[in-house]
Amino acid sequence: MTGPDFLTIDAFHRPPGGRIRWRRDLARTIDSGVTGLRGATVNFANNGTHSVIPNLVPGGVALVAAWESSEAAEAAFAGALRPAIDGPGRFSMDSEIVRVRVDSESERDHWHGWKPNSEGAEPLAEGEPMVAIVHGILRPGRLVEFVRNNVHAASRAAHHPGHRGSIDISSQVPYEHTSISLWKTYGLAQDFAYKKGGHASVMTHALKEKTHRVGVFLQARPLACTGTLGVARTPYPQLPEARRAGL
Repeated sequence: MTGPDFLTIDAFHRPPGGRIRWRRDLARTIDSGVTGLRGATVNFANNGTHSVIPNLVPGGVALVAAWESSEAAEAAFAGALRPAIDGPGRFSMDSEIVRVRVDSESERDHWHGWKPNSEGAEPLAEGEPMVAIVHGILRPGRLVEFVRNNVHAASRAAHHPGHRGSIDISSQVPYEHTSISLWKTYGLAQDFAYKKGGHASVMTHALKEKTHRVGVFLQARPLACTGTLGVARTPYPQLPEARRAGL
């Protein structure tokens, strides 16, 4: 394997055909094999971002997929994956994995079999847009504590000048949570992540108390974007539309 993962994110608040059928059919398609696909997760969406009590039956869904190339992704979306993304109200993003960090306490270095790869990617400059992806699986008994803390971090993000949208996803609820957040610049994302209070306090607490048994953090460079993610404005108006077989 050479070169960083070409990462695609496709999310629906209401998926075509319904949430249960969408997840079932997409999982079958992926399991049967898709050319150029390095790894993928078929997820529930917005099950823990905005509420103290987790939404155990979330209405949204999301596909996060890593590819060998943009051409491989485009061919798959024009073919085998077309039914999964052929519907209204879709958010789509293309990006490149730039950095992968695994928590020193993590039991594994992969995400449901996908081991993210950033080989050969250029680091983000301070003024570049950034996508942050934080994947974790909680230890038993830490769910309420995590969600309560997460609400404070999410509230701080929503009011931060660099925030351009976010979504919470998971393949397995309620203990698995993956946050995908969009940031105007890498510098503003750093300000949110490490400035005293809010997210920094939650992150310090999680590391100190070892609340997660799995933790993987990704930085990605957004390359194309269609739609919005939880906010009214387009996150990256300077970027081209994400190509999904002409949809």
